[in-house]
Formats: sequence, structure tokens, C-alpha cells
Amino acid sequence: MSAVSESTYAVLCRPVDVRNVGGALRSVVNHGLAGLRVVGTGPFDEEDIFAYSSGAVVHADFTYFDTLSEAISDCDLVVGTSRRTRDPDAPPQWPASGAADRLTHARRVGLLFGTERTGLTKTEMDRCSAVIWVPTTAKFPSMNLAHAVACLGYELARPASETVGPTVAETSAPRLDGAKKEAFFAHVERMVASVNYPPGRSPDAFVRRLRKILHRANPNQQELSLLGGVFSELGRLGRLAGVASAEPLPDQGSAGPGADQDEGADDGS
Repeated sequence: MSAVSESTYAVLCRPVDVRNVGGALRSVVNHGLAGLRVVGTGPFDEEDIFAYSSGAVVHADFTYFDTLSEAISDCDLVVGTSRRTRDPDAPPQWPASGAADRLTHARRVGLLFGTERTGLTKTEMDRCSAVIWVPTTAKFPSMNLAHAVACLGYELARPASETVGPTVAETSAPRLDGAKKEAFFAHVERMVASVNYPPGRSPDAFVRRLRKILHRANPNQQELSLLGGVFSELGRLGRLAGVASAEPLPDQGSAGPGADQDEGADDGS
């Protein structure tokens, strides 16, 4: 989880439905937020909170406050959530996208959510340095309270783009269609089974793992042909050694053993 999510408290102002409080608690724990603070209502039935949070309440910093001032007294930045844009005196609006970057300088953040029916009041909005909005359709813009907490929790918790794993490499080389990929994997499974590889283990499991690797790598036609040639050579050596009888599949196309010969020649020159 990001440092921003771990320093951010979700603050529910006057929630009335225990189901929403439980759902918000679950999202708080899911996304590693610092805790959930409920202002002006409660305490709700403990068994209901446990049930509607799916037990997440036992992992959460969950506190009731009588007033908003008490709930945000230790927060050096308070941000509201609202779609209302017509008030010229409202705080500046931020889109949900990129919210984590905007909050990185804060030691502790209070993220305010209004009551289910009417949202944050003007007085509550006045306590906010900014307001975050989640994009929704104009024909049905209102969000469920627990869903709104989940959306913002995800946005604060998700890793920055530079920390995400490598994306699929783009290349001008042609990609194989699904049928040719399946033919390649059938060829690989036939070859490894013919030489009893891996020894004492299932060729099916080996090919499934190979699939995962190659799906991540997303090889192009020439790269997959190169690999097809390796497994064809494995089968050939097995036949010469008398431990394999399987021949390469005859219809591998550009991914099969026939296409890899030119690729292999290029590599060896």
C-alpha cells in the first residue's frame, strides 16, 4: 500500500445506514487506509458492523466522534468528496485520478464523506482545503457511500505508474493469432512428453507454466518460432537417443519447427 493511504482517515459525516458503514470499513481495510471515523451518529450495533464489514472491523482503527472538529483535530489536510460545482465559494476541485500525488506532502489526511442522502453540508465543505470528485454519468451521478469510499481508497492505494511491472512490449513484428499459439503449445507439449520432461512430472503442468511466462512476454512471430525450434531440436535429439518417438506437428505454420530454421540460421551467422 502507498504511504498516502496509510496516512489517510476516511471520515463519514452523519451516516445513517449501518450497511454503508460496514462496507466503508471493509474498503478502508482492503486499501490500507489509516482508519475510519464516524461523526455525529452511532454507535451502531456491533454485530451489524461485524457482519456488514465481513469481519474487517477487527482489523480497523474504527472510532466514533461527536463533532467533525474532534474527528479532524489531528489532520493537517482535510479533503472533501462531492460533485457539487455550482457554489463559487466551494474549495478547489480535484479529480480522483492523481489524488495520491496531491496528498503526498500531508502528514495526516482526513477524507470527508457526507451523509447518504444529501452529502456534505456547506459547513462541512468549509472545513476542506479541496474537494475530490469521482467521475460518474450525468444521468445517474449519485454514488453509494460505501462505493465512494472504495473508489477513493483504491485511488490512494494503487501504486504509482513507475512502480508497476513492465508493460507488454510494443514491436512492429507480427503477432501470432490464437490458433497458431495453440498449435505451438500443442507442439511443445508433444515434444516434452515424448522425452519424459520434466522427469517424473506432468508435461501439462510444465506447459501451463510456460504459457504464463509467454503470455507476460507476449512474444512476436519470430520469437515464438525460435522457441518452437528449441523444442523441435529437443524432440530430434530424443529420437536420435532412442528415448522419443514423437515427430513435430506438420502444421505449425510460422510458429512451428519449420519456420524456426531461418531464425536459427540468422542467430548462428
